[in-house]
Amino acid sequence: MNQQLTEFDTVMEQIGFGRVHLFATLTLGLLQMMAILETMGIGIIGPASVCDLRMSLMQLSSIMAAGFMGIICSSYFWGYITDKMGRRWILLRTISLSNICSIISMFMVSFSGFYVMRFVTGIFVAGPSFVAVTYLSEFCNKQIMARVVTHLYMFTGFAMLYCPSWGILFEGTAYMDFEIELVGDLTLRPWRLLGCMFMLPGVLAFFLLLRMPESPKFLFMIGETQKGMDVMDWVCRKNTGRPLTPEQVENMLKFQEKAQVKRQKNANNILGTMLNDAMPLFRKPFVGYFVSGCAVMFVMGLLANGLGIWFTSMRNRANMRVGPSEHMTLCSLLFEDNPSLMQETEEDLLVVCNDDLHSFYDSLILGATYIILYNICWLLLFYVPRKGLLVISLLIASTCGFALIFVANHHVQLFCLVFLVSLPGLMISLMGGALLEFVPTYIRAKALCISLMWCRWGAVVGTTIVGSSIEEHCEITLLAMAILPLCSASLEAFLTI
Repeated sequence: MNQQLTEFDTVMEQIGFGRVHLFATLTLGLLQMMAILETMGIGIIGPASVCDLRMSLMQLSSIMAAGFMGIICSSYFWGYITDKMGRRWILLRTISLSNICSIISMFMVSFSGFYVMRFVTGIFVAGPSFVAVTYLSEFCNKQIMARVVTHLYMFTGFAMLYCPSWGILFEGTAYMDFEIELVGDLTLRPWRLLGCMFMLPGVLAFFLLLRMPESPKFLFMIGETQKGMDVMDWVCRKNTGRPLTPEQVENMLKFQEKAQVKRQKNANNILGTMLNDAMPLFRKPFVGYFVSGCAVMFVMGLLANGLGIWFTSMRNRANMRVGPSEHMTLCSLLFEDNPSLMQETEEDLLVVCNDDLHSFYDSLILGATYIILYNICWLLLFYVPRKGLLVISLLIASTCGFALIFVANHHVQLFCLVFLVSLPGLMISLMGGALLEFVPTYIRAKALCISLMWCRWGAVVGTTIVGSSIEEHCEITLLAMAILPLCSASLEAFLTI
């Protein structure tokens, strides 16, 4: 398998990292921001929308999970279509539809309407959430792929900064506290405008993507030799100022002969074709690594997204506590002497219905931590094996999880929670980059979408567990969150990264 990529990697290494890679990283990084904002941004929008939509805490939990559910339901379909129709082709269409659905969702007047539209938005966000990194990887040789993918995922940190920064303006300032009646029960409030602001990176990425060509590896895979050669020549001219040399053209023709995959014609049974196309991932030599990688992705999604989506709400609740709190653990700080929020009563609605948010600066710290960690990871990848980074990061995350149960210092609690969320998020990028190197082009999009689908399942499970159990069983929930990274670290023997 690795031999098939030798000629492509040789030519890309000769071309070198340049303007095309920077432009592609920026464009696709904005798509990464879009995916994060549409899924994790609900952690700010959700609590702020409770009053308008009269939601209970359980309904709020389901709203937070709705986008992830949409991604799960559609991920493999988009992966299948991406490997058939092309990376850029699917990105342009899913970006447009997700932005339209996102705007519509912000003007829903009922819980059911809001849930449905967030779910539908998730269906179309699924495309950019994994196709972006697949597309970028196919402009890179193996020598730089891991580091370039790490920089792409660094835009997760920018999204984590972008989200609370707009939140400060729309939800954290008194002069933006307005309520304008529009039509019927629809009132314009700050959280609706905030949700519309979250789609701006996706809009910008759409127009930048119009200047990008299709993936050269995909074109060679489907037998479009001349188009693939034109793209490689375009990359060479943009990066070096000169066209491909005859030797490089010859290398690319050799690569095309090995990389081309015969198209299957099973139009009468598309479900059977989709299933058969994924079967190589569950046979040797891929099955051990792929299944273990999916298990690790599930745990990472549970912590980074499932717990992470409640980060703003948890910090908001902690910061709003009245009275002395110097010697209180996180669980005591959040729930001691507070009325129950789990019963769906009118009193429950009144308790949950609180537009005041004070935790945006804590969320900014989380975003800055993401950016710092991604840059540290990028630097360490020059010197430290990826597997070592994975195990060490998981051990640190586990230690922070155990510490959250006992520590009473406010600042230590904050940074333990930050690292328990951000380090697993960092591991998602490392696992994704390793997977892209491990599988060939013809199943790459399907492999990444299935692994990220398990990551989203983890997010749904984590979101539900935190929303339904942490109040009654706070210490046990945190203990489970602390043990899970250790379980993931135990799978490292199966991961050839």
